[in-house]
Amino acid sequence: MHKRILSSSCLVGALLATACEVPSTPPPSPTVAETPAPKEVLDTAAGLTVTNCRMLTTARTSASGDDGAGSVAANTQDDNLATRWSGPGKGAWLTMDLGTSQSLAGAAIAWHQGNTRQNHFVLSTSEDGTTFTQAYAADSALTTEAQTYRFTARKARYLRVTVNGNTVNDWASIAESRICGDDATPSPTVPTTDSGAALPRLPYLQSVGPTSALVAFRTGVSCTPFVRFGEGADISRTATATVAGWRHAVKLDGLLPGKTYSYVVEACGSVTGVRQFQTATGPETTRVRFTAMGDFGTGGTAQSQVLKLLAQPSRAGEFLLALGDNAYESGTEADFQDHMFKPMAALLRATPIFPAPGNHEYVTNQGQPYLDNFYLPANNTEKSERYYSFDWGPVHFVSLDSNCVIGLATSDRCTLAAQKSWLSQDLAATKRPWKVVFFHHPTWSSGEHGSQLKMRREFAPLFEQYGVDLVLTGHDHNYERSKPMKGDAVAASGTRGIVYMVVGSGGASLRPFPGSQPSWTAFRDNTTAGYLDVTVDGGTLAAKLITPSGAVRDSLTLTKTLPAAVPQMTGVSAMSMETPPGPVDDPTRQPAYMRPRAPVPPADTLESVADAPEPSDTIVRDQK
Repeated sequence: MHKRILSSSCLVGALLATACEVPSTPPPSPTVAETPAPKEVLDTAAGLTVTNCRMLTTARTSASGDDGAGSVAANTQDDNLATRWSGPGKGAWLTMDLGTSQSLAGAAIAWHQGNTRQNHFVLSTSEDGTTFTQAYAADSALTTEAQTYRFTARKARYLRVTVNGNTVNDWASIAESRICGDDATPSPTVPTTDSGAALPRLPYLQSVGPTSALVAFRTGVSCTPFVRFGEGADISRTATATVAGWRHAVKLDGLLPGKTYSYVVEACGSVTGVRQFQTATGPETTRVRFTAMGDFGTGGTAQSQVLKLLAQPSRAGEFLLALGDNAYESGTEADFQDHMFKPMAALLRATPIFPAPGNHEYVTNQGQPYLDNFYLPANNTEKSERYYSFDWGPVHFVSLDSNCVIGLATSDRCTLAAQKSWLSQDLAATKRPWKVVFFHHPTWSSGEHGSQLKMRREFAPLFEQYGVDLVLTGHDHNYERSKPMKGDAVAASGTRGIVYMVVGSGGASLRPFPGSQPSWTAFRDNTTAGYLDVTVDGGTLAAKLITPSGAVRDSLTLTKTLPAAVPQMTGVSAMSMETPPGPVDDPTRQPAYMRPRAPVPPADTLESVADAPEPSDTIVRDQK
C-alpha cells in the first residue's frame, strides 16, 4: 500500500524539552550545483511581506558557504525576492545576528523557488553564536510567500536556519529571512466550531505515540492544508501538507509523552474547531485507561447507542481498540466512510483508534481499503500494517491479523509464519509489565462461530510463554469472558492462566448462543450492546462491560506483582510508530471516492452482517 505522510517538525525524538543541541560544523561540499528556476516560476523583484511577525533588524549575517556566484548571506536582508542566499549540501546554515540579546519568538522566511520544493529545516537560537539550541523544526509549505514559524519566546542574539535539503536537491536557498520579536501579532485565535465548507471526512487521530501523531482527514477540493497545534490550549505551531490532494495525513512531531495537545485543521477555506488529544505515556507511567469493542461498523441503531455513551465526557479513555468488522458489509471505501468515519467522527477527532482487521474488511481485496483508510505502525518484519504493536504507559499492546492465520490472505499479503515469528520476537523484547493482545477471530467462544482452533493452536502457546495477561477478540456478536485458560482447559488452581474475552457487541445485530454455557465461561451475554472499559493502575487491571445505558454488565479484575524498579524513559524510537506512505491522488483529477453516490444503507439486520463460512477444520465447539 502507499500512504502519503506529511511531516511537521523536529528531528526524531529531539524536541522532548525546550532544547536540543544543533551542530555548528559546516556541511560537506555538494556534487550537484543549484540551477535556475524555469522562467515561469522565477521569483520577482517584489519586496518582503510577512504576517504574524514583528520583524527585528539584523545587524549582520553569516553562512556555512554559498554558491560562489553572488548568492551570499547578505542577500536575505535586502528586501528583494529576486536575490537569494544559496548554500551547498545538507546541513547548510544561515545565521542572523541581531547585535544584542533580545526576546525572540520566531522567524519569517521566503524560500527561493518555494512553490516548487519543500525545505527540511531547523531553527535554533544562541546567545554566544557558538552553542545553538533548537527552537523549531518543520518542512516548508509550497509557496513563494514568506512563511512565519513561531516558537516559545526566549532571549537570544543569534538565530540560525539549518536546511537539511529539500524535495528537489540538497541545496539551501533562501530569498529573504527575518527574526520575529516576541510581541508580534498575538497567537492565532482558537476556533471552537467548524467553519467554511464541511470536510467530507473530519479529522481522525492515527498512530499516536509519545512524541508524534498523525491527523488524517479529507478535503472536498484539492489543496495543500495545514494543521495548527500546540501543547495545552496553544496552537502556535504549524504542520503543513507536502503536496496538494484530497486525502491527507499530517504528522505532528516534536511532542512530549503524556501531554495534552490542541489542534485545528485549516484546509481549502475550511477550518475545524479545536480538539484535544493525549500523547502516549512512557514506561515510567503506571496508569492507563482505554476502551475496546468489535463488530461495530454498521451505521445502525445499536452502534449509535454505544457511540452516544462514548461521546460523554471521560467515557472514551485515552484511546480505542477496534477488534475488527469495523466497516460492514464488505469493508469497501464507501462502507468505511458511511459506517465508520461518519458515525464515529466526533469520537475519532479526540480519541486515537488502533484497529485490527475483521473478516468483513477482507471481503474487498483482502482488506486493502482497510489499509488505505488507516495509518498504522508498520513495525513488523514484513513492514505491513496488518499487524503491529505499540506501547502506552505500563502496557504493551499487540494487534494481530487472524484473517491471515485462517487462510483469507494470499501469501503475498500476509503469512502465518512471518506473523508468528514476529510476535515471538516482539513479546520477548518488551519490558512493559502488562501485555494485551487483540484480534478478530476468538480463540475461546461459545457463540455462533465457536472457538477458532487454529488461532489457539498457533498463538496461545506464545501468549502463555511470554506472559500475555489479556486477549481481546470480536467476530461473535455477543459478549463473553472466559475463566483463566491454559492450553485447552481452565488453568489449574495455583497456576497462571490467560483470560480471553469476546467483545463483539459494539453495534452489529446480536446473535443467540447455539448451546448452553460451557464450564470454561465465566460470563456471557447476548442481550445488550456495549463496549469494554479497561483501566490498568500499577499491579491491577480492571475491565468493565458498559452498556448503552451506562450500566456495568460484567467486570473483571486481574492483579500481579510488578517489579520493584520501574523502567525510566531513556528515549523513544520514532520508527516504532512510523506508518508507510499511503495512496496518492492526482491533485488535478477528482478521485472516484469523492464523486457523488447514494448513501450506504445501515447494516442493521442479521443478513447484512452475516459471515461467509470458515474452514470447518479450524472451528471447535468447546462445550465442556
